[in-house]
Amino acid sequence: MNTPELQRLKMAWLTAKEVDDTQTQMRLLRDHPTEQEALVDFIAACHAISRADVESIEPDAPLLALTQRACQSALERVFEPQPAIATLSELRKSRHLNKVEVAKGLHLGIDVWNKFEEGAIELVSLSQRQLQRLAEFFQVSVEQFSTLLNHSQPAFTINRRQTRDAADNDQGPRKQSFADAINRSTMSKDDKQLWLD
Repeated sequence: MNTPELQRLKMAWLTAKEVDDTQTQMRLLRDHPTEQEALVDFIAACHAISRADVESIEPDAPLLALTQRACQSALERVFEPQPAIATLSELRKSRHLNKVEVAKGLHLGIDVWNKFEEGAIELVSLSQRQLQRLAEFFQVSVEQFSTLLNHSQPAFTINRRQTRDAADNDQGPRKQSFADAINRSTMSKDDKQLWLD
């Protein structure tokens, strides 16, 4: 509760801080044991937020609002905002994995993983169990993995020798079922069985 006495102590502490009077700051804490816990929380909040924010603090501002602002500011400094991930390729890169590591970790051929990143695997061809295994590898939900697969598309390159008609008809890799991709892959028999059983 922000009592008049606590407000007075906050103002006194801010004044002492402005002139770098640490003895007065310590005396305020020592001489007021009943307000000490609330004053310590206020001081911690002041240290956590930037100097510009400290200067704009009003003495009657609720302590909870100050603490929440300080907590938010501290969290923003510690945790960098994560970029939005839109494709399986971006998901893989966010986990600091290369394609070979993903393929080995999932017991898939790299050709099959490439088809995932290119969006060539039909989502409807994956069973719930297969989707669950893929999602667990990346520590995302099945829904997130499914969305990323749907948004994954190949990076198109321009073939300058290609005719205009051929370029208009070129729509990227053909979609295929997961089972078909595995059957056409150079994966070992055991790895194929692992995914198709």
